[in-house]
Amino acid sequence: MSNECKYEINTKHGELLIVDEPLNYEDSKQVCESLSSILAPMNNEEIIQEISSHLTPCNATAYHGNTFPRQRDVMKWTGGLETYRNNGKWSDGVEYNDTLHDNLFMDDAGPMYSLTCKTSYLEPTKKLLAFDSCSDERPFVCMRLPVVPEAKEDRTTHLFIIGLAMICIVLFLFQMLRFGKCMARGGNKLKRGTVRQAADDLERRALDA
Repeated sequence: MSNECKYEINTKHGELLIVDEPLNYEDSKQVCESLSSILAPMNNEEIIQEISSHLTPCNATAYHGNTFPRQRDVMKWTGGLETYRNNGKWSDGVEYNDTLHDNLFMDDAGPMYSLTCKTSYLEPTKKLLAFDSCSDERPFVCMRLPVVPEAKEDRTTHLFIIGLAMICIVLFLFQMLRFGKCMARGGNKLKRGTVRQAADDLERRALDA
């Protein structure tokens, strides 16, 4: 079958999971979380261009096996931004920034003051975002972010640090030992000096007598 709809697409930004079922913002978030992903954070031009390029007309397969055309390019897709009053945050935790993000929206119109939740949506043909109520139901795209591998423990570094600590301890004990000997010598000299002085005093007294 030609031009079959794709639902999982790998990109350099992460794996895209396309969900055609319209849901409100909160339900969309929960579905993405259940898929170990987040709502796609469409917070820069590169990501918007990438996602838009995959939201094109395609042929979907119904449960009974028949195919039908799905016009993904003319649908509005939830864009992973939640705003309340004039504050906004993208699904990846990035705070909304007027300078960086206003130009992603039609007419450069960023979040407007509202006492209710507003979210962004993408129009793929325009490759631009707009705002609408969080309660409106739209299809959405989840994104599974790339996993950054954990740094392996460097045993050589650990052994070097342990060895260096042992050397420092030995040197410290050696210095303490030398200090103790110096104190002992000084004490003996002081003691001998005191006895000699006492003897000289007695001798002087004997001569005077």
